[in-house]
Amino acid sequence: MASRNHRSTDGSSRRPLASAALALILVLGAVAASQAATPAKAHHAAKLPDWDGVWGPDEGPLFDPSAALRPESKGLDLYQMRDYPPYNAEYERRYRAILDSNTAGKPNNDPAARCLPLGMPRMMALYPVEFVIRSSRTYILFEQYSQVRRIFTDGRKHPDDLEPGFTGHSVGHWEGDTLVVDTVGIRGDLTFDTIGTPHSDALHLTERLRRTSRDIIEDRIVIDDPKAFTQPWTVVRHYRRQPDWQIEEFVCENNRNAPDANGVTTFR
Repeated sequence: MASRNHRSTDGSSRRPLASAALALILVLGAVAASQAATPAKAHHAAKLPDWDGVWGPDEGPLFDPSAALRPESKGLDLYQMRDYPPYNAEYERRYRAILDSNTAGKPNNDPAARCLPLGMPRMMALYPVEFVIRSSRTYILFEQYSQVRRIFTDGRKHPDDLEPGFTGHSVGHWEGDTLVVDTVGIRGDLTFDTIGTPHSDALHLTERLRRTSRDIIEDRIVIDDPKAFTQPWTVVRHYRRQPDWQIEEFVCENNRNAPDANGVTTFR
C-alpha cells in the first residue's frame, strides 16, 4: 500500500516544506496588514483640521448675537437689552424679574461678578481661546481662569453618575472638518450672558464647530432645556483668529471693581 507521506526523489518528506511555506505566507500577510494599517492611521491624523492660534469671540456679550440686531434693541445699553430664549411661562417670569432689576440700576445677576467661572455655554462667548486637537480629544484653552474644556472623541459616552459642573461633560466626533459636540452636566445656577439670562440644570448642548474661512471658526449651538424651554434654541457664534494675541493670565481679583457699601461688585 502506498504511503500517505509522499517523498521527493531524494527521499525527504514534503510536509515540512509545505508547513514552512504556509508559515511564510502568514508572516508576509501580517507584515502587509501592519504596513497597511500604519498609513491609514497616519492619514487619519493628517485629516485633523488645523485651528492653531488664538481666537477671539466676534460678537457682543449677549449670548445670541441676533438679539442685538432686533429693532426693539436699537438705542438700548447692554443692561436694557435681552436675549430671546424660547422660555416657558415660569422661566419668562424669572427672566423679566432679572431684567427689571437691571433696568432699575441693579445689575447684580451675574455670577461672574462674584468671581465664579462663566461656565458653559457662556464661556465660549467672552474671552480668547486656543484649540488643541488630538485624535482622541480636543482641548479648548480659555483665558478666563486658565480653564480647560475637554471634548472626548474616543467613542466614550457620558457617565451615568455625572456631577454637574461649570464646563459639563463633552463627547464628540468629527464629520469631515466639523467637530460635533454633545454636552450635558452643566450647573443650573449659571447664566447665558452678562445680563443674567438663566437656564436650568437640564441644559443639553449640541455644537457644530467648523472653520468657515482662514480667520473664522463658526460654532452653531442647538440648546435644549426641557425645564426652561418650550423648544430648542439655535444660536450661531463666530471666533476670529487674532495673530497678534496671546492668552494672558486672568485672575478675577485683577479684573473687578472693589465692593461697594452693600458688598456688590462688578467687572471693570
